[in-house]
Amino acid sequence: MAATLTSLRLPAFKNMRRTSIPLGPLTLLVGRNGSGKSNILDALAVMSSLASGATLRDALDGGRSGPLVRGGSEGCAPMGNDSFEVGCSVVINRVPYHLDLKISVRPSVQILTERLWTKRRGGPRRGEPQDLLKTDPPQPDSGDIVARWDNSKQGPNPQITFRASQLLTAQVATRVPVTSQAGRHVRDIAEQVLEALSSVFILDPVPHQMREYHPEKDVRLRRNAENLSPVLANLLNDGATRSVLLDMIRSLSEAQVSEMNAVASELGDVMITIQEQIGPTDQQTPARLLSDGTLRFLAIAAALLDLSRQSSGSEESIIGGRMLVVEEIESGLHPSQAAVLLNQLKESAKSGVRTLATTHSPAILDALDGADHSSVVVCSRRPDGWSTATRLTDFPDYFEVVGRSPLGIAAVRDQLRPSNESEQSSRSLVDVLGLR
Repeated sequence: MAATLTSLRLPAFKNMRRTSIPLGPLTLLVGRNGSGKSNILDALAVMSSLASGATLRDALDGGRSGPLVRGGSEGCAPMGNDSFEVGCSVVINRVPYHLDLKISVRPSVQILTERLWTKRRGGPRRGEPQDLLKTDPPQPDSGDIVARWDNSKQGPNPQITFRASQLLTAQVATRVPVTSQAGRHVRDIAEQVLEALSSVFILDPVPHQMREYHPEKDVRLRRNAENLSPVLANLLNDGATRSVLLDMIRSLSEAQVSEMNAVASELGDVMITIQEQIGPTDQQTPARLLSDGTLRFLAIAAALLDLSRQSSGSEESIIGGRMLVVEEIESGLHPSQAAVLLNQLKESAKSGVRTLATTHSPAILDALDGADHSSVVVCSRRPDGWSTATRLTDFPDYFEVVGRSPLGIAAVRDQLRPSNESEQSSRSLVDVLGLR
């Protein structure tokens, strides 16, 4: 079965309230600092981590680099609350399935409610919710929680006891029996939802950590991309991928780039080098001398190209996912290179690699064509202080404004309003995006 993550819901997560974010082939989050863009990425990271089967405490507060998200588990709850709520939708063979969670962070980190559901597609109850897995009310001071699974029979669904310290959907494979077709169906759907969430790869490249030698076999790209050199070295073994990488780096830099290679140390470690023509000679520039912007660009390119190879089935995956998530995707790039990056994101989308990214760049907006505008989601603060997100094409004067000028210019000229809501109608997109 083919499973695709299509939306993320934030009923109550950090400063986000009653917000739904559609996830398409390319989704760009725009808005001012503090508007909630990073919180959306955090929520997706939370759900992806929980899908791995780790305990809530380990998934949110563990790890050698500290908590998965800013503030750890307690930082996920809106201020003054002891719990948070997140959810998502996954389309499996054209049928939407939904997973909704409420998680306590005090006095203990555990599942309070969990619901895996869809809508009935036939019969007299067509269109009504159908719960494949749904928790009963939690028991105080208990480390377990009871849930019911859909056995497709008359009467109450059977109960199963789960660990409240772990995502219940991740426990279905060992708890729901396979002795019936209904049980196998619940298990299959749970597995596909987990796979879709696990497909998320969050890239947070840190350039100064990419400038060292790394073992040649260290080809599973890490979140901070510190092992960029061996990852690129592995990708360069494929002729077609090498050609794409060279075209991308040539379009990025004013240098006369002729080749990209990896040099090895006596210990078998590698470092990527870019060969540039300076005058009559060629000069090798190693990763330790490359600019921050170039290294970030190469990390994004490496992630996209590997995901493309995985989607085509031609190579074993380095990352193990099909959705790339990047914060401030234009960081370190000259505005003139925005179109180059966007074109690569679109090309990757054609091969099944989807991207969710935040951006502050008017150049990124200007590089979009009309067909891309539905992929832009604007984050902003409401008058009550909570954050929300609105699809760009839902703005009331969207068609009028984009007919006169490119999107980035329209934003700078204060020609687009962020919402239909009357209490926000006086706020301009230039304020929302922080472009003054």
